[in-house]
Amino acid sequence: MESPYGNMKSSIAALVSDALKSIKVSAENVESTIDFSKSFGDISCSVAFRLSKELKKSPQEIAKSIADKVKKPSFVTKTTADNGFVNFYLDRLWLAKEVIEYSSKLEIEKMFSDVGKRERVIIEYPSANPVHPLHVGQLRNALLGDVLSNVYDAVGYRVERQDYIDDLGLQMMEALWGYTHFPGNKEKKFDHRLGEVYVEANKYMAQHDIKGELSELAQLVEQDGTSESKLNREVAENCAMAQHETLFKLGIYHNVMVWESDILREKLLQKAMDLLLKEGFIEKIESGEYRGCIAIDLAKVKNLPKEFQGLKETIKVLIKSDSTPTYVAKDIAFHMWKFGMLKNTFKYKKFVDKQDNGEPIYTTYPDGEQMDFGGVRKSVNVIDVKQSFPQDILKLAFRIMKRDDIADNIIHLAYGRVELEEGTLAGRKGTWVGNTADDLLEEATKKARDLLTERFKLTKNEKEKVAKAVAVAAIKFEFLKMSPEKNIIFSWKWALSFEGNSGPYCQYTYARAMRLIEDAKFDASAAKSADLSALKSDQEFSLIKLLSKEKEVVEKTAAELRTNVLTDYAIDIASAFSKFYEALPILKAEKKEERDARLALTLTFANTMAGVLRLLGIESIARM
Repeated sequence: MESPYGNMKSSIAALVSDALKSIKVSAENVESTIDFSKSFGDISCSVAFRLSKELKKSPQEIAKSIADKVKKPSFVTKTTADNGFVNFYLDRLWLAKEVIEYSSKLEIEKMFSDVGKRERVIIEYPSANPVHPLHVGQLRNALLGDVLSNVYDAVGYRVERQDYIDDLGLQMMEALWGYTHFPGNKEKKFDHRLGEVYVEANKYMAQHDIKGELSELAQLVEQDGTSESKLNREVAENCAMAQHETLFKLGIYHNVMVWESDILREKLLQKAMDLLLKEGFIEKIESGEYRGCIAIDLAKVKNLPKEFQGLKETIKVLIKSDSTPTYVAKDIAFHMWKFGMLKNTFKYKKFVDKQDNGEPIYTTYPDGEQMDFGGVRKSVNVIDVKQSFPQDILKLAFRIMKRDDIADNIIHLAYGRVELEEGTLAGRKGTWVGNTADDLLEEATKKARDLLTERFKLTKNEKEKVAKAVAVAAIKFEFLKMSPEKNIIFSWKWALSFEGNSGPYCQYTYARAMRLIEDAKFDASAAKSADLSALKSDQEFSLIKLLSKEKEVVEKTAAELRTNVLTDYAIDIASAFSKFYEALPILKAEKKEERDARLALTLTFANTMAGVLRLLGIESIARM
């Protein structure tokens, strides 16, 4: 379903291209030079600036030639050339009708486009080690993955929301050792209890050498049927369940959990390495410093990408001489499974029967049933920027295998660190204590409850429900409105802010719009019969133009993996609606046609804001 804005851009781009041909000039991707104008006209084309050097003419001279030759589409009333731009003045009534009709269809379909063509994609998040509660750094990971999953769904992909659980790493062994030596507070939520035990164990290890015990414990855990193996899985599952309980409170859900112990059990790593050795993609080093290791020798790789050229060390170890796999080796095997290069031999059972979204979470498990997970065409890995080089090595491995189709579709959503105002988060040191997602949600709900008491008249039950929704909105928006690659210095003050560019502000503008609709007893059928020619003010038209871009904003969010594109748009339409609301009477308009037309625009704004908030995982509140 084409959007009003998309229709305008493609039509104008085609006509500008035709005009260029008539003056014997051509330009590629003209559509990218077209956008709404803040200075001249309603839509401007800047292609003349791109052609100026080539044609040795001023942008204004070229723009004038285009404006003289371009045919005027039916929705344009006038075309001019100003300061090097070709400017188009729109038929405002046409655009209002297009936007309001498009919004009513979109509200029913709930899908913005089919650019994904039903292609299957795995989005992996937050993949936190099951040794302590989710802290605010891991929360950023979960929020990015969740919103990206929502957006990919909305643009036509079939999304598999996956959580990878490393229950065999050193951190897990330290937590398990601590669990068997320190009781912890059994009254606490399990992830908090285990986290405190994990910190206690690390304090003990700072004074005592227990490397031998940890090594022996790891060997026993990796053997099927041992009491240590069973206890490890029990402890890890209890912690993962507690972490997911936190995610549920934030409206974050998954389809499947894949456990590293099950990858080991199914010999996925061994199968992957055997295949790569057989095909000669990797080798076993026979002498020198890396003797006995299985590795990639970059010096032997043809057409080595630029980022790997000139490295002092060309040997990238996958399996150490003591048979210990590196992170990259495990990731290569895992992605061979993700993309169907290794047979899906996992068995699955339900980990959670029913999340709040009505869907279960399945988990890999020794005893279960075969299911259709993995075997996708694209994988998006939400991993912090520190893991960029290992992700590059992962892609290189598939290029060495001559599987560029896979390498090109391993997408690393790299996000910046979350640091505290007073220092850096560290799991072993316990700096997450007091800075967990649970703590943040509890404090945000309390603040929201106090704010609602001051500003709104709600019943006790209404206030509690709205407070939770507003708290979640405040948290999510604060994390999502920053470009993913930027570091965040976490501040309680800003995370719990309900003013300005925030999720609660967007919720409030939606509630304000819905109150108008409710008071007027207005609905979609009334909007269809409204006389939109009554929408004559600049405030109304500014809002209409913004609402026309919803589809393009969602597609841009998916293409660029930038959640801030969506949050920026939410703030833009909220601000535009507020200006419209402040400037013009709606329910008390002088004429009925003005009232109905403005209510139709208000309903369209509400539908659009509800759709954007849904993608951000934020609840639309009709009453505040």
